[in-house]
Amino acid sequence: MEDDGVLRLTGIIIDYTIWDDTINLYVEKFHMQYNVYPNILLASDFTYRKIDLYAQMHPDRLVEHDGTETLETSDEPYEGISYFTTVDYELECCMDYDLAEGSFTLVFDEAPDFDGEPVEEREEQEGVYVFRRIA
Repeated sequence: MEDDGVLRLTGIIIDYTIWDDTINLYVEKFHMQYNVYPNILLASDFTYRKIDLYAQMHPDRLVEHDGTETLETSDEPYEGISYFTTVDYELECCMDYDLAEGSFTLVFDEAPDFDGEPVEEREEQEGVYVFRRIA
């Protein structure tokens, strides 16, 4: 679906033990359909809490925004995943309270506007963790 230059694709997570594989599969579908990678992952609070629960089972893949410390070695407070990254793309995790449990939306927005608030640079944020997907 395209709306004002914003590209979207919806998906669903059935098995949270492979949530990252599921999102990656839909990202590849998105890329094939639009020839661009999405940059935003929308999901409900409940879906993010389940993702976060399973992500914490791999603390070595949860790294600080600067990439030097993992969840196990960092002194930064952990409040959940802020980004999902791979070699090819990076998704910023954003809330959409209207989505059902397990549903998510991938979005490409060249100039995202988060309720008119200026977007902070990642280097300036504290407590920002990235989940790095491995092959």
